[in-house]
Formats: sequence, C-alpha cells, structure tokens
Amino acid sequence: MEARVKALRGAGDDAALLAAARDAADEIERHPDAPDSDRTEALKVAQRLTFNAAADCWPGWSVSDRPIDPDRLLTARELAERSLRLVERLELGPMRVATGIWLVGAFDLALGRYDEASRLFGDARGQYGAANAPGLVLLVDGYAAIVRQIGNRPASGDDLDQICARIAAGGFKDGDEWIAQLRTALEVFAR
Repeated sequence: MEARVKALRGAGDDAALLAAARDAADEIERHPDAPDSDRTEALKVAQRLTFNAAADCWPGWSVSDRPIDPDRLLTARELAERSLRLVERLELGPMRVATGIWLVGAFDLALGRYDEASRLFGDARGQYGAANAPGLVLLVDGYAAIVRQIGNRPASGDDLDQICARIAAGGFKDGDEWIAQLRTALEVFAR
C-alpha cells in the first residue's frame, strides 16, 4: 500500500491519492496487536503517508487554472488531522506538531475558514517557538498575515510585506523559498 501511495504522488489524481493514503492508514491501524516496536514504526509510516498525501493536495503550493474542489479539500484536511493526531500520539516533538497544526490550518485557509485558520496558525507559532525555530515562526506569521489580509481581519500583527522582509533579513537557509511560498499562497487564495 505504501508503494501505491508513493506512485500516486505527483500523478495528478488527488482523489485516488487521498483514498490510497486513507486506506493504507486504515489497514495499519487495524492491527493493534502488533509488537510495540513494529506498531510504532507502522504508525510512523501511516503518519508520513497521511501527511504527504494531504500536503500534496493543498492548492496553495502553486497557481493553477484548475478550480479548487472544496470536497477534496475537506478530505485532505481530514487526512491532515489524522496525521496530526498520530504525531501527537507518537510524541514526535513540537516541530512535527507545529507542522501538522500548520497543515490543518492551511486547509482551513483554503476553505475560507479564517477564524479556524488564524487559531491554528497561532497554535503552530507556539509550537515552532517551543522548538526554537524562529524562521518557521515567521513563516507561520506570514500565513496569519494572509488570513488577516484576505479575510478582512483587523490588523493584529505585521503585514505580509513586513514579515517577508523579516524573513529575508534573517538569513534563513530556506528564506527565499518561504517568501515565494507565502506570495504564491496569497495569490492563490486572494482570487
């Protein structure tokens, strides 16, 4: 099943990818009687498959002419939540928790659920702070700024341009990619 999910990544059939990841995770979780070390490794595989499948289906990575399908977003969001629950259950640490929370919030952003997205981005910010990841704190601040901008929320922090300038000034290894990611997400969801 893992090979099927991997084969579907990037193939362009989001529905098949999401179904395959869900089915693989279901199969893994149906075997609670496995020895602890095997069970832990299997759950880590389920977490990775659900996260990657959901992330692959998030429309904020690139501008596309393809319309955004709310049902597909909801299915992908459910997988992202499942992945997050596994991260928490496996106690994989604040960095992984933060990234899982961010992905669920990113789907809320895509679905126009701005209050939920804002809350989740705030939670992710706290976890990235606990993981001592200042660049990722700024990245998630950028997503919160996008929510404020497109959701017509009151300004309660820096705007996206200010955050991008702080990322650029921070000398972060992935800073240029983060800025591009934020600008792309704004373009996708401001339409």
